[in-house]
Amino acid sequence: MTFPPDSPTANMTITAIMFGVLALWQITCLIHPRLPSLTVMVNLFFKWRFTRWFLILGWLWWGWHVWVRGSW
Repeated sequence: MTFPPDSPTANMTITAIMFGVLALWQITCLIHPRLPSLTVMVNLFFKWRFTRWFLILGWLWWGWHVWVRGSW
């Protein structure tokens, strides 16, 4: 089994869907201010050193697998 899909079109579609979900969440938070926005959640994670390292390493890992190892 290969993951992510070998098709660049499928990769871009999945990425577009993920960004669309994030944008929809932000818009929902603007309409209902009691919900935590992405900025509030990221600020919460950046309070502690461990979670900062975890997010940075996760971001590097994701970038490596999507852009370097991908077939783009």
